[in-house]
Amino acid sequence: MENVIMNIIKYILQAYPYKDELSASRLTKMLYLTDWKSALEYDSQLTNTVWHFHHYGPYVDDFVKMAKDDSEIQVTTTTTMFGGNKQLFVLSRDVTRSIELSPRLKQIVDFVIEATKNKNYEEFIKLVYSTYPVISSSKYSNLDLVQKAREYKAHLVT
Repeated sequence: MENVIMNIIKYILQAYPYKDELSASRLTKMLYLTDWKSALEYDSQLTNTVWHFHHYGPYVDDFVKMAKDDSEIQVTTTTTMFGGNKQLFVLSRDVTRSIELSPRLKQIVDFVIEATKNKNYEEFIKLVYSTYPVISSSKYSNLDLVQKAREYKAHLVT
């Protein structure tokens, strides 16, 4: 599963048009949106991640660590427009041939990229916080995305 996650991360790093926006927060939340979209469409997550509703929204430290440990990903620390620090993730070289995504997985990740690429950080965070798993859960709880997708779809039908 780690290989699938790394391929998703590398694909996002390669395909996302605004490289200077790919902070740890945005990258992690894009993975969350990818899992959420998959849960909605296919009744399963793309990763086996247990998402936690952290005080900064859905977050998992493992992804940042995995990216930092990968020799093909470079992590640089820069400052936000508010003067705080942020970590940016960049592919250190062209790894196009080594990124393997199934057509279904590529479709979902492309959807997430397309839906988020023109959103500034504030708009992006609003989108993430407006997803059903976040608005229907308590902070500091785990988010069962498949169960939340089932609940959400059941509400749409009734």
